Amino acid sequence: MLQFGNTQHVQIHIDPTRVSLAPGFDVHRLTIAAELLPAGLEHNLLCEVEAEVYVAPPNWRWIATAKPTRARLTNHNHTGLRLAFPLTNQQLLDLEEYRAGQDLLLELQISGFFQFNHSSAESREQIRVPASVWQDELERLGTSFGFALAIPLPTPNGARRDAAAYLQNARRLLHDGEFDKAIGSARQAMERILAVANWPQISKNDDLHQRSQAQRWRAIYKAALDQASGAEHADEVTKDFSYSRGEAEALIGIAASLLRAVPASSM
Repeated sequence: MLQFGNTQHVQIHIDPTRVSLAPGFDVHRLTIAAELLPAGLEHNLLCEVEAEVYVAPPNWRWIATAKPTRARLTNHNHTGLRLAFPLTNQQLLDLEEYRAGQDLLLELQISGFFQFNHSSAESREQIRVPASVWQDELERLGTSFGFALAIPLPTPNGARRDAAAYLQNARRLLHDGEFDKAIGSARQAMERILAVANWPQISKNDDLHQRSQAQRWRAIYKAALDQASGAEHADEVTKDFSYSRGEAEALIGIAASLLRAVPASSM
């Protein structure tokens, strides 16, 4: 509740089932619907509302700030308010890790300001978004929300440095629309990874069910390398291969995953 002095106050009601997500390019919009019910006002007043959303305690941390909005308040009349917060892909992924399949616990810090008499008030409101509601909203984002994979920064020396540098170059080429070249750079990263991975040789005659864990990593590597090699268009089979952005992203992601799968001590 926003308490303005001794008599003026505004009750805040938030329906956690009306939380929504709208897709954007890398940055999405989280909207939280609220209703304001004022009492004790001498007359109708225009209230400027600001809000920040946090992960609720005990894991309290800031998530985003809403664009300030204005609401005209009348005693004992409900006024609807929509608070819109920008959220990046990574922030959504962090929230998914935090909630771990459970309800999403959020805290709103809301500030209200009456320009008429320069009075202000603050309120903290906790929201428990049902897991089913949140999951439905994530699904509405479709392909605009997905798995994000960090590419390690190059270390001072060694194969990890070379592999990471090739992956960073692949990402730059991808952003420039050079999909074949990006895949080629990812392939070079894979070659550096294999040089130190200690994955044993495999054969097409192997019993697949009897392969060791390390042999199965080698099989994943080999399949990805074969696919990435097609970007060079170096033979009769691959000369007509055409790779999409999604395919380039997939191969760069696989190469980055392989780099993370190799123990740091072996790099």
